[in-house]
Amino acid sequence: MEKQDIKISEAFERYRLDQIVYKNESDRTEEMHNLALKCFIDFAGDIPVSEVTFDLVRKWKDHLAKNKKPNTVRGYIIKLRVVIKYLQMNGYSVINHELIGIPKRESTVVDFLEIDEVRTLLRVSFAKSVGYSKFKRYRNRAMIALLFSSGIRNSELCSLNRNQIKKGINDFTIVGKGDKPRLCFMDDITHQYIDEYLALRTDNEPALFIAEQNKGSRISPSTPQEVMRNCRRKAGMKKHRSSAHTPSLICYGST
Repeated sequence: MEKQDIKISEAFERYRLDQIVYKNESDRTEEMHNLALKCFIDFAGDIPVSEVTFDLVRKWKDHLAKNKKPNTVRGYIIKLRVVIKYLQMNGYSVINHELIGIPKRESTVVDFLEIDEVRTLLRVSFAKSVGYSKFKRYRNRAMIALLFSSGIRNSELCSLNRNQIKKGINDFTIVGKGDKPRLCFMDDITHQYIDEYLALRTDNEPALFIAEQNKGSRISPSTPQEVMRNCRRKAGMKKHRSSAHTPSLICYGST
């Protein structure tokens, strides 16, 4: 039995509750879902789902391509497509989701940092400068070392707690994408940097990395990104960390 027409905002909300929230998907998945909805409504308005046509989707794609990266456009189209598929499977009168083609993923050239470049980043992160506190020097060096030594994601770094890093043990477990536990490793030098950083802490905050000394607030994902940008700039580097995972660069030596 065909169901009564609903607005695109209500369709996205129902999908969010039934699929994203129910399946305990990541915050990033929900954020992308909401961004796709906002961009679609900004372009077409909060129209009934029955008015979503292939021609409208094509025009939206062309509109997005003017100021969005290809992979972002692709992601938004996919979000709309899965919502339409969800509606189709639940008896709503909508366009066949298979008519909404998925744009090709933008090909990228992976450009990894060499070990000497990682050493340079560590050295720059630890260099004294006006307004750059001892706490942040030690914290930032430990963050960079852990990212490159273990290959964990930026979000995983931010969610780490102190009790996950054991004294004298160079492996730790994180719960990553899809709530799957994963064993990660670090080298002795990274563990030393973390120990030296934690020696400056007198707070009871469980987070491994905090924003300010003894203020008890966990860093946000933007913190390591900003630290890396500043260190690359100071070191005169043009390479960027290529993806969520960085290959483990073990034993890169002290700075």
